[in-house]
Amino acid sequence: MALALALSALQNAPHSQAQSNKPFSLPFNTPPGPTTWLLSQQFGNTVGAFNYGRYWYAGGQNLHFGLDFWAPCGTPVVAIADGIVDQVDNLSFGLEPHNLTLFHRDLGYTSVYGHLNAKPSLMRGQPVRRGEVIATVGDPDRTCQSRPHLHLEIRSRDYRISYNPVLLIDADWETLASIGYHHFGGFVKDLYHPNRWQSAYDQPDVDFNERPLNDFLLSYPPLARNAPPPLTLPNFNAPPLGEGYATMRRLTRPGCCALPFWAPDSSAVYYYDGADGALATRYAVSIQAESAPQPIGEAPHRYYSPDGLWEVLQIDGRTRVVNRATGEWREIATGGAFPQFSPNSARLLWHRHPADNIPGGIPPLTEVWVANVDGSGRDLLGTQQGGAVYWLDETRLLAVEPVGRTQTFNLALWDIRTRQKMPLTQVKNLRGLQVAPGGAIILFYAPFQDDPTRSGVYGMLTKEGAQPVLLPFFGSYRWRDSKTILYLRYGADANPMLNLNGGQMLLASYDVTTGEQRILTDPTQPFRIANDDWHVSPDGRHVVFWSADDSALWLISLP
Repeated sequence: MALALALSALQNAPHSQAQSNKPFSLPFNTPPGPTTWLLSQQFGNTVGAFNYGRYWYAGGQNLHFGLDFWAPCGTPVVAIADGIVDQVDNLSFGLEPHNLTLFHRDLGYTSVYGHLNAKPSLMRGQPVRRGEVIATVGDPDRTCQSRPHLHLEIRSRDYRISYNPVLLIDADWETLASIGYHHFGGFVKDLYHPNRWQSAYDQPDVDFNERPLNDFLLSYPPLARNAPPPLTLPNFNAPPLGEGYATMRRLTRPGCCALPFWAPDSSAVYYYDGADGALATRYAVSIQAESAPQPIGEAPHRYYSPDGLWEVLQIDGRTRVVNRATGEWREIATGGAFPQFSPNSARLLWHRHPADNIPGGIPPLTEVWVANVDGSGRDLLGTQQGGAVYWLDETRLLAVEPVGRTQTFNLALWDIRTRQKMPLTQVKNLRGLQVAPGGAIILFYAPFQDDPTRSGVYGMLTKEGAQPVLLPFFGSYRWRDSKTILYLRYGADANPMLNLNGGQMLLASYDVTTGEQRILTDPTQPFRIANDDWHVSPDGRHVVFWSADDSALWLISLP
């Protein structure tokens, strides 16, 4: 009973005076979590909108003009404020198979609820009260296995303008962005406007009669079909944690900069900054002493090998592998895709998509390629139906492939030497997969399981016969080294899914070999991370995060 009361408090508890004045509430009468619902895509300049806006959101300036909440079909949807029914199943909005709009006369806004499971049994002009169940979550593909979610908008009375719901709905958006967040939900950086539209709070209103806003000349990250597989570091154990708490200090000016990344040797944090309209400059700020950030070059973005000796970039659409010690480089034919370095920096891996892999559609037949680190020995390893590939070690890949048009995925071990795949496991509602340094263990989210007690975060050995193991926390996580996980713990509560302290977070560790957990940051000095934007240094000694309080980069040095 205490847990249920605490979760209910989380749903609506304001964390600032500004937030307490917001007129709308969340569209569910249950708290968020791995058995109920999760935020999956923000409003505005999202990764999903950048990649697929021309297919899905062309009428709304190619931006995501609402919020998406991931939830099983049949999850009750409630009115976000008092209002009257305005329209039922007006499919000129899209939002199939069913939708509903409510007019909130006293507030001057209209709320739109899309992808509903059944036609709402409401009549036009019928009054509804805030918190009243008005519909249930459905799936735009009508299968309840492909993309079940609620799409929620807040529009003007004439429906012409869609407003940012984060500015109007009373909720803890920092926490919601860090518990099971979908990768579509983050934001894309326009490298000619590197600080524009990076926060959940600064997204532009969408005018349905105006031109697209996210046709970027140069972006970071790149388009999904060209992005590299995630980086897997070599096997290592970071130094043991010392006594006491971590220290924390600000690295950059307020207002700068989302999407930082680490120097390969962990000596500095890199990020992009610059004036609107000019190509962004790449900066480095040392973590060894308090010093001013230094410019180290312009965009385009580079991907570095774990040993720091190589980098990959694209010039005029051509992929170039550069030896950083000699400056020598070689072009490699990748079809526009960025390759990723193997853990020991000896090989390259990339996937080549002949078309965009649009969620809900039939995944294209994806080619998986490998080569030597200098670009020689280019070899087509094989194909699979969409999905992704990850380095495990120098000879093994992890292949992740969707089962038809569903949220279920087959995981397999792929041996580069024999070209054989060995089935590992099948996961329903797979999200957030991360490979441990050295590739011996993987982590992933698996919410909304048929047995609710089996919903959560899992760890799994990458060997034949291994079984997924449910871990004792739920929330945002990163690998520190080959056996230790860092994760965000919320407020002072013992359950990491809870946040009763207004988005205030703590950093904790979990040892997968012993099960030991430990709080690493001082509970009297909590912090808030924006957009789940935090990154562990390659040596496992530090964390950099983008602060929700001042939009600056902050450094956490572990004890």
